[in-house]
Amino acid sequence: MRKVGTDMNRRKLLKLGVTGVAVAGSQKMFPQLAALDTHAKQQHVVLRTSSLELALDSSNGLPLTYRLLKSGIVFRGESAGTPLQARICRHSPWSFSDVEVRPTGHSTAQRHADFHFAAAISGTSAATFTLRYALQGNTVRVTLEDIRESPGFELISLPMPTLVSVSEDDSAAWLAHGDDGGDFVSLGEAHAGKLGLNTFWGEINGVLPVIMTGHSGAVCVQETTAYMDGTLLSVTGEAPGRRASMGTTKVHRVDGGACYDMNLGRGAPKDCGNQTTPNLLVDQPSSCRLDFLEPSASGAGLGWLDGARLVRARMPEIPNHFYDDKFVYGIRVDEPKFPKPSATFEHCEEMIRTIHAMTDDSPQLVHLWGWQFRGKDTGYPAVNVVDERIGGYDGMMRLMERTKPLNATVSLSDNYDDAYRSSPAWNEAMIARKPDGDLWKSREWTGEESYIQGLAKYMEGPGPERVRYSCERYKLPGTIHVDVLSYYAIRNDWDRKRPASGIRNLYAGRYRVLEEFKKHGVDVTSEGLRYPFIGKMSMSWYAGGPKPCPFGGSPIPMLSMIYRKSAVWGRAKNSDDILLLMMFYGEAQHNIFNGDAPLDRMLDCFYLAMVPWFKLHLLNIEGFERNQDTTLTTLEGAGNHIDIDWKKQSYSVSLDGAEVARNGATFCPIGRDRIALYSVAAGPLTAVLPGDWNPSEVTAVALSPSGKEPVHFQLDNRSVTVNVQARQPVMLYRKDLAQQKA
Repeated sequence: MRKVGTDMNRRKLLKLGVTGVAVAGSQKMFPQLAALDTHAKQQHVVLRTSSLELALDSSNGLPLTYRLLKSGIVFRGESAGTPLQARICRHSPWSFSDVEVRPTGHSTAQRHADFHFAAAISGTSAATFTLRYALQGNTVRVTLEDIRESPGFELISLPMPTLVSVSEDDSAAWLAHGDDGGDFVSLGEAHAGKLGLNTFWGEINGVLPVIMTGHSGAVCVQETTAYMDGTLLSVTGEAPGRRASMGTTKVHRVDGGACYDMNLGRGAPKDCGNQTTPNLLVDQPSSCRLDFLEPSASGAGLGWLDGARLVRARMPEIPNHFYDDKFVYGIRVDEPKFPKPSATFEHCEEMIRTIHAMTDDSPQLVHLWGWQFRGKDTGYPAVNVVDERIGGYDGMMRLMERTKPLNATVSLSDNYDDAYRSSPAWNEAMIARKPDGDLWKSREWTGEESYIQGLAKYMEGPGPERVRYSCERYKLPGTIHVDVLSYYAIRNDWDRKRPASGIRNLYAGRYRVLEEFKKHGVDVTSEGLRYPFIGKMSMSWYAGGPKPCPFGGSPIPMLSMIYRKSAVWGRAKNSDDILLLMMFYGEAQHNIFNGDAPLDRMLDCFYLAMVPWFKLHLLNIEGFERNQDTTLTTLEGAGNHIDIDWKKQSYSVSLDGAEVARNGATFCPIGRDRIALYSVAAGPLTAVLPGDWNPSEVTAVALSPSGKEPVHFQLDNRSVTVNVQARQPVMLYRKDLAQQKA
């Protein structure tokens, strides 16, 4: 165990408690804390609850220390005394400056402190604002309040790179972040670096804006709760003096002087603002929260799992459980570049019937991609024409109706972001503007260049009527996929006449799409899993990640642990380790199949990925261990875990103490009355019967497109073994089919 000071380990430190630390806290034992205490006594503001003491530096308005009062454990803030710098726009002459700001004064109440700042340029007042720190229990909320801008000036942002910090002097210091799925690293092994910028949103962590640090068995969790604020995590220095810092950038306006990636394709130049570019008002208060977790005097130290449990407990429940048991996939029916359709509606019905037979009537949700006008990415924002090459309107309605008895829900994939000049509903006034003021022309997806709609103005205009028309004309079956909608949760519109920040487009545009469909009893799914949609949208096509950790850390399932009961999401791209990634991150598999997709590929998706997922995703993560190249994820309940050997590219899934999947084979229960057996290679598979099954009543059939055939199996106590053929599913039934129907 790493020593604290010369002869005191962490457990002894915890036993001392607050009084003991005060007595033992000599400069010899804790020179860094002694220096902080000396500085704090000279100029500090102290806020205190029964469990946490926050000392703030009145000279710069930043945290000095956070002291956990039961254990005496201290987290540092900005102990170097570095002042803040506010980014200010001056209208004439048009310029942007990073201006040093210090408090002009402060005021305190029982549980909060306000630091008042004034920013000036060349002696002229530019803006005033207040930083508020509010304490409740072990939580500190940091907000930007009372912003006032002088004529001719605008406050853009206030970076706060060090709200909380830990160093190698702290016992067992570590850091973790979650936006790309999750990474963890011990500070003593970390590389210097910082969280990378998002291609489109810069410092915004759009998927999971949660970062953590810890030492001495205590944890600090930062959640950036304002959707357009930045999340900052960095490691500086070299061994043995490395330091990890957590912070945020408080954003009041979108920087009109910056350059932005407009998703115009790889290598395309960024679009930069000019003197006419509005600094868009964000329209959401800037905020973040810090939560401190303290170990008990006799208990084991806490880690990132405990921090993730804390965040998970306040995440909203999933709005709709419709997708919990569905095999969700898309069929790409047509595109303008296709010489002939990929799949007519008649062929779609054949595909759905085959999957119905080969999955034993398991529920399907099928999205039609490219059903409108001349195929995928044509005609928007109009949706009044069904592609005649694939069967037209009548053919689509027949497909939806004829597949209902197959336990299949057939719906549409739509898109509210893209618009085309060739569309009969083209309206230039609804098109968003780039920072330079030009129409936001986007990319050519299937033959014609698209334009990006400003969703706030669109949903305040013709958008709701489009929703009503779609629901009624196409008799939508309670669900629809709206592509892109969640991916760009934050998308600005620099329209000089009707400007809208990403927040305004989110609330008045993207959320409005969800609300309008809900009025007609239709639930919306979309593309990317995003923090602003948690609790508002149930299913996303994918989450993204993982990416290399900038600090050299190792992946952890933080995102899955926090969001597991709040949303479902998939993984759309195939890779050699896709099954390992899906199980590690709690993902379903979402694919868009062409009409000629091999049946084997579709069956692999269902049996290898989805069948275990139906069971796994309903269980919270309760434990995680890494041992070099292997990981063990423990799920709630007895005997539920996922074992992965990343070097050998192998996996094993156990439920209720019995193995149910491994290395290209599944032998897993579906519901209460069936067990699916499937393997990419021929050979024997053994399944353990659930405790409430009667072995003497079990039957087995092999599934094929033409029907079911009984298969021989061997019964050994509660284990059933079947010799399966490669990629031919076998279903074990709890009782004879005739008995079940009776």
